[in-house]
Amino acid sequence: MSSFALKLVALFFMLLDHIYEFFGFTGVVPLWFTWLGRLSAPIFTFCMAQGIFYTRSRKAYLLRMYLFSIAMSAGNWLITALLPNGSGGIPNNIFACLLLGAAIIVCMEEIAKDRQKGQQIWMVFIGIELAGFFIGDFLSRAGQTAAARLLQILVPTPLTVEGGVFLVILGPLFYYFRLSKTKTAFMYLIFSLGLCLSSSMAWVSLGLSFWDAFFGVHYQWMMVFALPLLWCYNGQKGRYSLKYFFYLFYPLHIWFLYAFVCLSA
Repeated sequence: MSSFALKLVALFFMLLDHIYEFFGFTGVVPLWFTWLGRLSAPIFTFCMAQGIFYTRSRKAYLLRMYLFSIAMSAGNWLITALLPNGSGGIPNNIFACLLLGAAIIVCMEEIAKDRQKGQQIWMVFIGIELAGFFIGDFLSRAGQTAAARLLQILVPTPLTVEGGVFLVILGPLFYYFRLSKTKTAFMYLIFSLGLCLSSSMAWVSLGLSFWDAFFGVHYQWMMVFALPLLWCYNGQKGRYSLKYFFYLFYPLHIWFLYAFVCLSA
């Protein structure tokens, strides 16, 4: 299965997930839509790790991801300002999460090529991330929410992006184990089941019902079912690319779903 085919599958699962996200409150959209949606982000993250390896220009790749991240956040803010519904806005922006994962991969590669120079780049990256987080937190506590939100858009951090640290780390792990399907599979099993399933079990011990802990609320462990698809990856880009189709479909379909909910209320 080519990376193009994987992205198409991930796109379909993502669409189901977001349909549930925006229409789940109606009771019409079944819960299994979002169960299947758990497979989407890991597949896109896997494709990012492959893409950053094969890209002709990593600088251009990072810049493109950064610009789409800013555009997505700006679009989220604009559409929620025009069509407020009291939900607190649109949290979706996977571009920011993938950007951080790709940036960490580039830092890893720079350290491997030139340890001293790579460590300098890594320290600059860490410094920017820490400054962005703490300054943003200070602005939020000071009541400067608009400034804090702008900073969050310009300097996304693992603690503030969609998917969080969990998904940011997965990208570099996919990259590190990319040369071995067996090692990738073993890592992914530990990552998805070891971390997510143990979290669900912890909620059971705290009194949450078995259903809610594993299927009703905390079902992130279901991302493990993306493994057969990742195993089928053949290392090929595919006959088609349609790169910008995926970049554009993501924000456009979210904005459409959000607007549809607001206008039909």
